[in-house]
Amino acid sequence: MVRPPVAQNMPCPHRFINDLQLDYVDWEVKTLFVGTFNPDWKSCDNNYAQWFYGRVSRNAFWCILPHIYGEQSLINADRDTWVDFCRRHNLAVTDIIRLFDGADECNPTHKNAICKFRDDDLIHFQPTLNNVPEILERHESIKQIVVTRQTTDTFWENCFHDTFSWIHQHPEREINVRRVRSPSRIARRGVVGDFCEFVANKWIEQHYSLL
Repeated sequence: MVRPPVAQNMPCPHRFINDLQLDYVDWEVKTLFVGTFNPDWKSCDNNYAQWFYGRVSRNAFWCILPHIYGEQSLINADRDTWVDFCRRHNLAVTDIIRLFDGADECNPTHKNAICKFRDDDLIHFQPTLNNVPEILERHESIKQIVVTRQTTDTFWENCFHDTFSWIHQHPEREINVRRVRSPSRIARRGVVGDFCEFVANKWIEQHYSLL
């Protein structure tokens, strides 16, 4: 009897893996935003992001950040426009996870965990981290790191451990870490009035600095 082929668990890479180490940057970076992960699986529903924080129906990042800088929302813009905004304001954006090992796109449980980003389920996969300390070593102008997760559980603390340790071991760099409220539109608890304006003001309260 011929047995069917056994499905192999393949890594789920980051959708923008070629930009994780800031290869797109040709300017002096002062503030680095570090998010989490965007899967490259084409089967994920609504996985239309053109760049980091690009699932704009669920994430207001590209409305919040321009608001802080006194500019119009870029929520409906494209990658080139977002990159140009970063260039003009000495910003850069990346994510902490490069890929997840042991993930099977054909497994409904795996797909649900990866595509819907269920934090409790992600612990079943082995993350390969983006080397943020390497970014900091190359870009000595960085003075502020912004983590767009206000609270982090053990899984995420482990993911950010090497980055925070590097910063602690290099006090001469005087890098400030800001943990700010999530720009996700799902996190509406406590929001009063316009979501974008509310979160922009919250980031300022949380000591986000315009460098």
